[in-house]
Amino acid sequence: MTENRRILMVQPYRQLVEKAVAAGFEVWSLWDPALQSEDYLRDVARHSAELLLTDFDDEAALRALVRETALAHDVAHVLHLGRESTMLPAAEEAHALGLALNPPDAVRALNDKAAMRRLLAEHGLSPVRTAVAGHPDEVPGILDGFGYPAVAKPTRLQGSAGVRRLSGPRELDQWRRELAAFGYDGPVIVEEFLSGPEFSVETLSADGVHHVVGITEKQVTEGPLFVETGQLFPAPLPAETARAATELVTSLLDAAGHRFGPAHTEIILTADGPRVVESQARLGGDRIPHLIRLATGYDIEAAVFEALAGRPCAPRPAGRTGAISFFQLEPGTVERVEGLDAVEELDHVHDLHFPFGPGDELPVTVHSGSRHGFVVVTGADADQARRRAREAQALLRVTRRSELVNAVHKEPDRPMVPERTLLVLGHLTEPLRIARDLGLNVILIQHKDKFDPEQVRLADVTFIADFTDWTVVEPLARAAHQLWNFSAAISLTEPGLEIAGRVNDLFGLGGTGYETARLLRDKLAMRRHLAATAPRFAIGAEPLTGRDSLAAFGRAHGYPFVVKPVDLTAGFGIFKVSGPEDVDAVWERVGAVRDAGVDRGTTLYEVHDYLIEEYIPGPEFSVETFSFAGRHVVVAITEKLVDETHFAELGHALPARLDPDDERAVEEAVAAFLDAMGVQDGPGHTEIRLSPRGPLVIEGHNRNGGGHIQTLVEAAYGIDLTRYAIAWPFGLVDPLDGRPEARAAGCARGVTGRPGTVAEVTGVAELRAHPDVLVVDIAARKGSVVRAARDNWDRLGMVAVTAEDTAKAVLLCEELVATRLTVRMEGDR
Repeated sequence: MTENRRILMVQPYRQLVEKAVAAGFEVWSLWDPALQSEDYLRDVARHSAELLLTDFDDEAALRALVRETALAHDVAHVLHLGRESTMLPAAEEAHALGLALNPPDAVRALNDKAAMRRLLAEHGLSPVRTAVAGHPDEVPGILDGFGYPAVAKPTRLQGSAGVRRLSGPRELDQWRRELAAFGYDGPVIVEEFLSGPEFSVETLSADGVHHVVGITEKQVTEGPLFVETGQLFPAPLPAETARAATELVTSLLDAAGHRFGPAHTEIILTADGPRVVESQARLGGDRIPHLIRLATGYDIEAAVFEALAGRPCAPRPAGRTGAISFFQLEPGTVERVEGLDAVEELDHVHDLHFPFGPGDELPVTVHSGSRHGFVVVTGADADQARRRAREAQALLRVTRRSELVNAVHKEPDRPMVPERTLLVLGHLTEPLRIARDLGLNVILIQHKDKFDPEQVRLADVTFIADFTDWTVVEPLARAAHQLWNFSAAISLTEPGLEIAGRVNDLFGLGGTGYETARLLRDKLAMRRHLAATAPRFAIGAEPLTGRDSLAAFGRAHGYPFVVKPVDLTAGFGIFKVSGPEDVDAVWERVGAVRDAGVDRGTTLYEVHDYLIEEYIPGPEFSVETFSFAGRHVVVAITEKLVDETHFAELGHALPARLDPDDERAVEEAVAAFLDAMGVQDGPGHTEIRLSPRGPLVIEGHNRNGGGHIQTLVEAAYGIDLTRYAIAWPFGLVDPLDGRPEARAAGCARGVTGRPGTVAEVTGVAELRAHPDVLVVDIAARKGSVVRAARDNWDRLGMVAVTAEDTAKAVLLCEELVATRLTVRMEGDR
């Protein structure tokens, strides 16, 4: 460091100017008056030797002012720690004058998303499949060959603006409208979608030595948009994982030639290791420097100027955890705000920002600039900090002028007791009867296509809304929690599982959280997670990115293999590729499914992403479990009746006819699987095959099995797993000591027919009168169109029976379906 302590700072935030002056520097500040208020700029000017103003959108004027000011005042360095959009011009002018702290190529390599990807690829770091479009209009053409899902990132926007996960062609128009709203028509980088938790690594470099200040855990909304909803410092990561992340980041900084100042690098921990998302040559946003200071006592902002002065700037270890949590409220006009004083009075709250009052409009949150404020807290550790952030958020009560939307009735017909109130997402009617019988208050969010008028009578509060859409459910859940409170949230229907997990996480209710539900529902994420945490279950699995990926998978893993949607059930859209000759036909069928979506069974599913995985040979079973605080009890093992020519299940039989060694192996495998996935409480339905390698998982669900398996379980074991699922969160049932003994057996068999149109169905009443028949569920009616069996939705119905053992139950069910039930098709005699 020379004796010259004069520096020129471009877009310096006021606290940075203050800290520069405190470190002994004289500061000339450059700002755009359109970017800050007059009061803010007066504060900057008060600490600066001079404040100079220009239009940052006029690059030539900015460059001239940097050059003229630097020369006129003989500054030692030009420093830019503000927005990336003007960093490169400032760095180039500084470099031309010999005043740059980093070469312009380093600034470009970190700040330009496309340049960063090229640099990483050149150095063999953080492999991510990438393509670059010069203009948003070029993205659809790139995606035709690139495949879905993918993430589109405008290279010149900040704060997650315009960044979107694209799961299919139908989302492109909406993404283009978003970019148009920003006035953006520049380059776009298209990347493969990376699955895993997100973090950022904060560093401070001096003379080319990179000091790792720490790792921040990021809470980010799931795609299609990626808006940060919270930050936690330091992230509670295993030492080996943290080391891998920091080594990747410092390698990037070395490759870029970054020599001085802070860098904020975002990463995702994928099953294949850490991957860089993006990096910027600046301090982390979202009050991350404040969190660092609260957790460690280390002021990274002041340390920048200590390093510039040639003094030590080494970071300090954390003694506690800091967290920032952004308010996420229902959009609308504010009528009343309560609870701010209560939040500020909490000793562990260090900052609170809620800039809305009566009459203000709460916007829809689509990027960091449209969030609703925040609260900053500290805790002894990560768990306490997270909990305190949730508790502080819950104290803020905002009343909007609009009524609670889509409410059938919003005033309960009996007193609501929070500790006995259950939020239910999308159930059939029977579980509501069970909840009412248990004495629970019920708040129901039900889809309009699944609504039964009796549900209004059984639930205390009913909302008609799409319970599969978190943007719809979140404001309703927040409103319900404010008005009536609830102690548990559950869904036993597939499309509601992840949403229930989000509610559990949002309010700290316990039960299964979002990440576990997501891993169970997203079959590709499950495969990657198992490969990293439970190698015994690992099989070859990759995302389907195009026709060529099918052929490549066959060459790498052999035939046959399976292609299936990552997040559907009931065998829908699954194709077996028996050899290279099947590749083109299967690729065409996948395209047809993606275009049409689910055309039967339900309106609650769409098909976007596909997975390719090895075919697992061997007999197939499903295992019904219930978990009690991490202890998994196998209730029943069911053998599946299948036809290898398609993926429609013909039926189920239990108890499965297994020898004792195989039975123990299945039980142990399922327990290990549930542990690996993070299941702690509630029902589980795990599908497994006894392969030559031993039991291998096909898929798992944190819900009860369908296909009338629960009817068979109750008949054979006397256990109502639906009742357990509803009662267990409230302690209204005792945990099972171990696997129950079967007192009977059961079989459920699907009714199928040849393709055509149904003319008549007979024998239903006779079947129902049979003493051993448990269920006759026939959906086929006169005029029903029957297709060739491809998946479970192509069945015409099911018949379930009980008998003294499994073999007799299977024979009885087959006999009754074959002899007592007749489905006559048009054209039959």
